[in-house]
Amino acid sequence: MKKALKITGIVVGILVLLVIALAVTLPFLINPNRFKDDIARVVKEKTGRELAIQGDIKLSVFPWLGLQIGSLELSNAKGFGAVPFAAVNETDVHVAFWPLLHRRVEVGEVKIEGLSLDLEHDADGHNNWQDISEHMVHKAGGGGEAGSVLDLSVASVGISDSQVRWIDVQKHQQYTGSDFSLQMGAFGSAKPFALDAGFDFSGTNPAVQGHLDFAGTATADLEHRTYSADDAKLALQAKGDGVPGGQIDAELHWQHAIVNLEQESMAVNGFQANAYGLKFDLEAQGRDIEKNPDYTGTLKLASFSPRDVLKALGHPNLAETRDSGALASAAASLTFVATSSSLSLNGLDMTLDGTHLIGSAAVKDFTTRALSFDLTADQLDADRYLPPQQPGTPGKPREEVDIDKVGIPLRTVRSLDLDGHLHFGQFSFLGAKTTDFDMNLSAHDGQLQIKPLTASLYGGSLDAELRVDAREANADQPIVNETLALKGVQLAGLSLALGNTDRLSGTVDLDATTTAQGRLIGQMRYTIKGHVSFALKNGAIQGVNVADSIARAYAEARRQPPPASAPMRTEFIQLRGSAGILHGVMSNRDFTASLPGLTLSGAGKMDLADFTVDYSLKGRITGPGQGGSLSAFKGEKVPLHVTGTLSSLVVRPDVSGLVKDKP
Repeated sequence: MKKALKITGIVVGILVLLVIALAVTLPFLINPNRFKDDIARVVKEKTGRELAIQGDIKLSVFPWLGLQIGSLELSNAKGFGAVPFAAVNETDVHVAFWPLLHRRVEVGEVKIEGLSLDLEHDADGHNNWQDISEHMVHKAGGGGEAGSVLDLSVASVGISDSQVRWIDVQKHQQYTGSDFSLQMGAFGSAKPFALDAGFDFSGTNPAVQGHLDFAGTATADLEHRTYSADDAKLALQAKGDGVPGGQIDAELHWQHAIVNLEQESMAVNGFQANAYGLKFDLEAQGRDIEKNPDYTGTLKLASFSPRDVLKALGHPNLAETRDSGALASAAASLTFVATSSSLSLNGLDMTLDGTHLIGSAAVKDFTTRALSFDLTADQLDADRYLPPQQPGTPGKPREEVDIDKVGIPLRTVRSLDLDGHLHFGQFSFLGAKTTDFDMNLSAHDGQLQIKPLTASLYGGSLDAELRVDAREANADQPIVNETLALKGVQLAGLSLALGNTDRLSGTVDLDATTTAQGRLIGQMRYTIKGHVSFALKNGAIQGVNVADSIARAYAEARRQPPPASAPMRTEFIQLRGSAGILHGVMSNRDFTASLPGLTLSGAGKMDLADFTVDYSLKGRITGPGQGGSLSAFKGEKVPLHVTGTLSSLVVRPDVSGLVKDKP
């Protein structure tokens, strides 16, 4: 036994000495530069490209199989010019000798200096790398034992002084990543390794330049095709026309991110991003990510200033609002479900200034851009977010909004594909204040419908429907159908809010069904048709006094001194009527009114384009009237002609009958 062991030791010793001798002498006995042509031939066979090794090849054997190659170039694809597809100034790779005998590949430090990569799209849409992948697939053959996995480890990788250039001739774009550097720590399958990388970049059309850095710990499980990055940070600084707002300084951090290609899954935990004054946290999971991706997660947006964000993004005009205190603060949180074709936002909880909104929203189809939403807010004063009014001067008073120039955005309506529901506990718009505002909205194929629209409005209720047919068959003249019902609405508050006037008070019940055609409200006034009925109760009309007009007309006819001045105000118990509307003119044949001491009945017209009126009424005096001015005419009949506009009514009584009958 001892003799056998002794012989074995001698043999092993001889082999070790032989390997050492070979390692020392082989680099001197073999000139690796003699194999340049063979290497180029193999590359040509595998890639279809020409490889030019311009520098020397240096070889070492023990304890590392080492290869140091000077400058080399890989030719570009046919039709892409003489610029090399890839070029390297120097490459240095060493592999441990003994582990190779046990199917273990232990690579020492890998150094690549001066890598230059040229990627191009030509004017016909062809690129200069597709031919390599096609050639390699075509030439690929079987190899290796089925199910076997090579045990690979790398001590470190260093890449320095490198660049990548991207050119797209079709889009007239050129982007360059330069001064690229990468340092990777010891790598082994399923073992974590440190990774640091950074590069400068610049480009044209649009112009952009900046720098990107990455640092973190990565793991690559080659056997199970699982890759992860932990405690990672990515920092980006950029400026130029291609950057929203002209510049960005962003940071991304995450605790853990993993992709498992074998199970087609991914997950991101502890992800934080900070840019443009926005900071959000993200947790996400994904499955079936290669064939039919499905992602779920949560997103939290920390408190921020929308005004500052809009300015940082280069939209200062959108940050200017009627209320300078609007867009001051916002925050949001939600859960999401995303696929390759849709996105759903659920559990949406958002605050904007003093508004708290909850609900859900979805992009049902990215291709058709179909949207849906169901949102509820406690209160919203929409007027705060309107553009600021231009200040007036003594020489040039402030211009009020011309309602006739407000129109339907045809392009937007025709592109909409949505179904939604909105509810506000309190809602204000254009000065009108409502509570329990509720609206269903749908838009498809150029047709928009709001049905129903309900709200509590100035002590009463609103119930309306609106349909807009903006299909291209109607050219630029969309058809608008509306039904409107007001019940018990206080006119004083409504008219003050909408018309900035207090000329009318009382309560109103109104039912209207109308159709109009035109893009602008000013156009619709001339085309409106339909039917309306109304009843106004227990109110007053400012600017006119019917009883006083009768008394003054009588005094003038009798050439008597006019009565004492009376307030220009007509009180009423009830105004009632119904009307047909055609070509923007409302024809009312059953108008009745009950005033203190006076009843009226008759017919007339109102032009909805300029709100001019022309009514012929029959009056019957039933009492002393407002202020007692009709005391002497009880039981008499007085025709009246009412003209002017709603803001300036003129009442002309015909008192010839009164004058004739009185002594």
